[in-house]
Amino acid sequence: MSSATPAPPRPPSLIDRLTRERDIGRERLSLRYARRTVTVTIYLASFLINTAASPIFLMVALTGDLARGRGTIFARCILALWAYLAVETLGLALFLPLWLLGQGSEHRRLAVNHWFARVWARWVFWSIVRLFEMRVVVDGDDEAAEGPVLVFCRHVSPVDNLLPLVFLEGRHGLWLRWVMNSWLVRDPCIDIIGHRLRSTFLTVGSREGSRLIAKVSALGENLEPNEGVLVFPEGALFTPTRLARAVARMRRSGDEEEARLAEGLKHVLPPQLGGPLALLERAPEADVVFCAHTGLESGSYRSLLAGGIFQQEVRIAFWRVPREEVPEDLEGRTSWLHAQWRRVDRWIEENTVDQA
Repeated sequence: MSSATPAPPRPPSLIDRLTRERDIGRERLSLRYARRTVTVTIYLASFLINTAASPIFLMVALTGDLARGRGTIFARCILALWAYLAVETLGLALFLPLWLLGQGSEHRRLAVNHWFARVWARWVFWSIVRLFEMRVVVDGDDEAAEGPVLVFCRHVSPVDNLLPLVFLEGRHGLWLRWVMNSWLVRDPCIDIIGHRLRSTFLTVGSREGSRLIAKVSALGENLEPNEGVLVFPEGALFTPTRLARAVARMRRSGDEEEARLAEGLKHVLPPQLGGPLALLERAPEADVVFCAHTGLESGSYRSLLAGGIFQQEVRIAFWRVPREEVPEDLEGRTSWLHAQWRRVDRWIEENTVDQA
């Protein structure tokens, strides 16, 4: 047995310390403003540096692309980063005017901030699509356009966070209440807008499960006809390794039936049942919309540099399940949700496009 002393754990970074609250919604205002002071400064400085030095960055990127002989992926990534920082800077410039425009009523406040959420999401998504010459095919968004609805979406890439915002909120004006990973407060626009809208930030892996499920459930209360709740039931980005770990964890816990169901999945993680089932209980009038998609499997930050999504076809499908088709009892709802999630998995299997 080795006698080597294990390496000490890496100390948390400043951003980690500023976002380490288990529940962002309960954080101290001093912590929130301290975090924003850091993130806003970083983003504004990054935009200014990228803009001023863009000729140099592009020259270096093109040189790297020529050396690799695989197109202009590095240069496209530089431009995508600039487009992202540009809309963040625009948002930071607009937040005070948006706050002033939203004074007077709750509806006005929500309207102006949902407007910016749509602008932000469309800018980021379509910038990526055009810069990487992707093709997008969408089916079923029309029937998912009216609320109240609960939207359960597959999660395989940071980019798919944008899909319901672009194709349901952006295209049809559906106001979505988001359930978001607290890691996203590192983005100042998401941080500020998320706290202005009826959304919640949760820490993945938190042991305060029952309280966090209650916070997710609260989003389903008093849904208006133009509103929905957006949830990613997997709770984390899909990878084959995470799927194998989930199956092994279920077996260690003695959940043989759950493990058997999870083993049959190929493209999605088994759903975390607490939040979705709590929402179904809290919003008995809401239909359920599922969002399946394929083509973004190589949409991680690292894969972008390798050209993983270049000229990919992204296929997106929404389907709506009327509330009367959702079982009333807990056991029936659990089986129904597993069956729908297997349908998502089958749809992905049938619609996966070979890598370009």
